[in-house]
Amino acid sequence: MRKMYLTTIALFAIGFMVKAQENVIKVNPLALAFGTMEIGYERVLNQKQSFQVDLGYTTFSTGGSKYSGFGIGAQYRFYIQEGKHAPEGWFLAPVANYSSSKADNFKTTVLVAGGVGGYQWNWNPITLDLYGGPAFYSVKSDDTAFSYGFDGLGVRVGFSLGFAF
Repeated sequence: MRKMYLTTIALFAIGFMVKAQENVIKVNPLALAFGTMEIGYERVLNQKQSFQVDLGYTTFSTGGSKYSGFGIGAQYRFYIQEGKHAPEGWFLAPVANYSSSKADNFKTTVLVAGGVGGYQWNWNPITLDLYGGPAFYSVKSDDTAFSYGFDGLGVRVGFSLGFAF
């Protein structure tokens, strides 16, 4: 009887340890170069799909004004590599982002819609995520001196380090 209990506990423990990782918390260290702190959460939905939400806070100066604001983004990832399961391997994803920032009496909003392709490595529990693709940027600002530099068609790139669990 004792052996049966020990065997059951051992099988349960092994099953728990090999359970697929279904969550990844990510940070984007490149965003810091642009004055933004970006944190993401990816949730695996099935073997080939996941959903990611990104939150950001930004501060930057331009035209003599200091802006601060927030942003939110989403990706629906399709992992397309044979033999790999989400959250690892090659993926394609539609993306959408919204950000809003203010300075003095000025407000700037940026809407982004596009698609990305990329690869995510998963070294249990550390992940590395690289992606890029075309995106359309719509920038609206009350500040006439504000020049965002890429209103219209552009490129979206991303890099993040994560912790899978």
